[in-house]
Amino acid sequence: MIFAGLCVVAYGVAAFAAHRARRALLFGAGSAAVLLHAVALLGDVFHDGVLHIGLLEAVSLVLWQASLLLLLSWRFMPVVLLAMITFPLSGAMAIIAAWPTATQTGASVEGWPLQLHVGLSVFAAGLFTLAALQSILLAFQSRYLHSGADPGGLRNLPPLQSMESALFGALWLAWGMLSASLLTGILFVDDLLAQHLVHKTVLSVVSWAVFLMLLWGHWRYGWRGRTALRWTWTGYAVLLTAYFGSKFVLEALLGQHWG
Repeated sequence: MIFAGLCVVAYGVAAFAAHRARRALLFGAGSAAVLLHAVALLGDVFHDGVLHIGLLEAVSLVLWQASLLLLLSWRFMPVVLLAMITFPLSGAMAIIAAWPTATQTGASVEGWPLQLHVGLSVFAAGLFTLAALQSILLAFQSRYLHSGADPGGLRNLPPLQSMESALFGALWLAWGMLSASLLTGILFVDDLLAQHLVHKTVLSVVSWAVFLMLLWGHWRYGWRGRTALRWTWTGYAVLLTAYFGSKFVLEALLGQHWG
């Protein structure tokens, strides 16, 4: 709980630094926040060498992943303003997941094959989250260019083409991770029905197909702008339902656990 509280403070400082365009402070405070968040997560998800991920832990892991990726990419991708959204969300989820009265649900994941599958799934979700946030900035920037308004300093963003390139770069990486996650699921998950994973698998495959169509359309037909944004949000919405919607229904409403 102490580490979670400290990471909230560090995330707040990093978000303020992003707002003020103080990049050195952003990187320093952001790095401290991600490290503290990781320590807090270790206490939440690892017990006696066994990975234990419930709904709250899963959301916290995905946001931690997105924050880490943001720090790793901010020097060569136009994602600095995303810190103003990602960092506060990560801090809030870190403290919620670590709260002593939080309901600890979820399945224990034993063995490196399943832990690899879960890790790839989280990595893919983090990348898609960062891409989804990037797409929101892109939508606001496009609207600003058409209307002349400037909500939140969007005039300081890189050119629209650079923003779109960053979005599709993130989508390609995320789609690759999702593909690897689905492959390891096929190889290492023995009984989908017994583990209540059919709905998650089906929705994940649907999301995988949506993003594949978007990436193919961008490569083959030059899809961009509103078309690309709609496909991105549709695929991300399906993925969220697969990862968290089904998990919420099973754990919070039905009292069943799955990995």
